[in-house]
Amino acid sequence: MDTVTIDLLNDVRPTCTLKQGTAGYERAREGYWAAEQALCTPYCIFQPRSAQDVAEAVRVLRKTGCPFAIKSGGHGRCAGESSISEGVLIDLKTLDRIELSEDKQSCVVGPGNSWANLYKLLNPQGLTVVGGRASTVGVGGFCVSGGISFFSNRHGWALDNILSFEVVLADSTIVKANPSSHLDLYKALRGGGANFGIVTELVLMVHPYEKMWGGGMAWAWEHGDSVVNAFIEYGKDNVNNLDASVLIGVINHGGQWVWHADIEHLNPAPGHQNPLLKRFLDIPAAADYTGPTTQVARTDSIVGHYPPGSYNGYWTFCTQVDKRIIKFFMESWRKNVEPILDIDGIERSALADVNFVSQNIIDAMSRNGGNALGLAGKGPLLVFLMEPFWTKEQDGARVWAAMEATATATQTEARRLGLHHQYIYLNYANLNQDVHAGYGTEANDFLNNVSHRYDPDGVFQNLRRAGWHLRASVASNSTTKAVPTTGKL
Repeated sequence: MDTVTIDLLNDVRPTCTLKQGTAGYERAREGYWAAEQALCTPYCIFQPRSAQDVAEAVRVLRKTGCPFAIKSGGHGRCAGESSISEGVLIDLKTLDRIELSEDKQSCVVGPGNSWANLYKLLNPQGLTVVGGRASTVGVGGFCVSGGISFFSNRHGWALDNILSFEVVLADSTIVKANPSSHLDLYKALRGGGANFGIVTELVLMVHPYEKMWGGGMAWAWEHGDSVVNAFIEYGKDNVNNLDASVLIGVINHGGQWVWHADIEHLNPAPGHQNPLLKRFLDIPAAADYTGPTTQVARTDSIVGHYPPGSYNGYWTFCTQVDKRIIKFFMESWRKNVEPILDIDGIERSALADVNFVSQNIIDAMSRNGGNALGLAGKGPLLVFLMEPFWTKEQDGARVWAAMEATATATQTEARRLGLHHQYIYLNYANLNQDVHAGYGTEANDFLNNVSHRYDPDGVFQNLRRAGWHLRASVASNSTTKAVPTTGKL
């Protein structure tokens, strides 16, 4: 226990510092989606009310050399994504400001918000932002890591809809990063994660919104070819897919393997009026829950498929677009999950999905000087995800083994077919995946240069122990000495 750091934080910001053994600490510690993260016990939890509070916390942590983690919405899957036991947790939950501009073209948003907060405020005004497809996901981590949205075919990912960041740097200065100020930092934050500072405010583009049409569909296993063909046609049609969003996958439901899809269209008219979505609707369905809906209702309904308090596994990778690799992936997942269906929770959560990153999305990545992902001119592509959950910690090894076997087999097949793609989508990655290596050498060199410029002592590479780091996929567990500072706390 680092009592020196706790006492210093309490001295400079007593109302922000939650100590172990208090009710406030326990409430904050349990504020995670995944069971593994909620089991962590930080030395104390620091809940800032302003960027100045964050700056004071960074000043203390830098002086004492105390490790820390940063939490926005707490929707990470594994211990160590946005949680910590041997260190201080900076919980941004209370940075929850939302302010719509007078011209209704942009919105100032605190990283502690969930997407539900924004949708409920903006939708009644005929407005929205490019945000998460599950309402309880937090704004901060989602935006600096990628951000797949219902609106992405028209507007790009969330990170390409950020106009400006307010950031607390390693030396506790507070800067605005945007196309006209600190452009390199602005670019690095759009995909580089928490490697450069703590984002305390974002300015997001605001877009017109009407009610939506959409929902879930399921088909018997034998209709897989038709589902995959419809999905490929959807992704490649850069005219008719502008207002559509589709992901497909497989799941074991009641002992039967079925294909499923989440389908949305930003026009509230029935989906059969869109030629791309009609292809899905024409396949004989085992279940069809599509219909007129709203962004709030749709994102709330998706949350219902991912109950909090479970153990969760995520594993992702990418390939070039080809229906053969989609079929191979789904069949491999089925084969590897069959032996573990006895695990509690798996029988209703053995989800494997694929998202289509269309050319429209890739083109949006050149906006405002480009982002940090290294994907410009390298699409379209497919983003694969395995996302099971289970209820007992001891079952985790078997589940992870099934995911690893599926990923290894599919990536081997992708290489054989000439379809391999190095990109790894950060919001879907697990902590053993070297995300930034997948951005490519040029992007990595850029990110490291920005890190050295704004954080020359490596505070966010060494003291920040949660999440992904530039030098490796997981922070080192080695002892970190205090970083020399000047001035008083």
